[in-house]
Amino acid sequence: MSAELKTRFHVDISKCIGCERCVNVCTGMVLKMSDGMPVMQSFEKFGWSGCWRCQHCIAVCPEGAISIFGKKTSDLPPKPDNIIAEQLERLVSYRRSCRRYLMKNVAPSIIDRIMDAMQQAPTGGNAQQVEYTVIDDMNRLEEIWDIAYARMEENAKRGYYSSGFSSRLYQTMKRSENSLRKDDMLFCGAPHLFVAHQKASGKWASDAIADCNIATAYFELLCNAHGLGTVIMSYAASVLQDVPQARAMLGIPEDHYMNLIVGFGYPEIPYARGVKKDRFSKIHRWSKR
Repeated sequence: MSAELKTRFHVDISKCIGCERCVNVCTGMVLKMSDGMPVMQSFEKFGWSGCWRCQHCIAVCPEGAISIFGKKTSDLPPKPDNIIAEQLERLVSYRRSCRRYLMKNVAPSIIDRIMDAMQQAPTGGNAQQVEYTVIDDMNRLEEIWDIAYARMEENAKRGYYSSGFSSRLYQTMKRSENSLRKDDMLFCGAPHLFVAHQKASGKWASDAIADCNIATAYFELLCNAHGLGTVIMSYAASVLQDVPQARAMLGIPEDHYMNLIVGFGYPEIPYARGVKKDRFSKIHRWSKR
């Protein structure tokens, strides 16, 4: 099968101006200029030996002359206005970890928009192997919580604590249920869960871990952009690792990396403003001033 058929790469010769931008951003280096027009060279397979499916070529074309994988420029999101820089800075400064939520399901339309955007989260080598599990129904989450929470308490009575917790740390978390965590030290009372997970084995295991953590960060920011509260939880992930039945209810294979969980929902207590942390001593710059 030719490269053009594999990728459905097509150039509208009536629009192409021969600027070579698509060739210069092609991560697989499979595009070249021929008679003033970009063409797709043959390649063995997607990835290191050919096209990375990154779609840089269609994204960079100033005239909208390129289509690939059945997508046209009219199918793609437009470039944001410059003002987005200020908005993103404010979002990063404003977002907080939320541990008290309203007991109501988030509107499906909001979750749909977030998950649609999550398809664009970057991955190592553009492998796109990360899977997303979303518990977007409170009743389903309650079923998982009942099993995981009961086992967590049983283990604590035997002196076993997930995630290397000690008795002191566990009891501190238990006390937080009286105020901060609203009767739920496990999921912080969140009505929904998001888990990025991927098979992590062999020489690419570290890539899988990084990809999942990147996806977690992207999801958390997207939720906050839609006015939702979020909390990133490693303890909850450890508890689920210790309760195979609960993990199975999430549908996450045993050989998949799963070290962070995002609880999310409508916040019970909205924040009026962001904060300013003093961390400049942790910033190392080598620029001349």
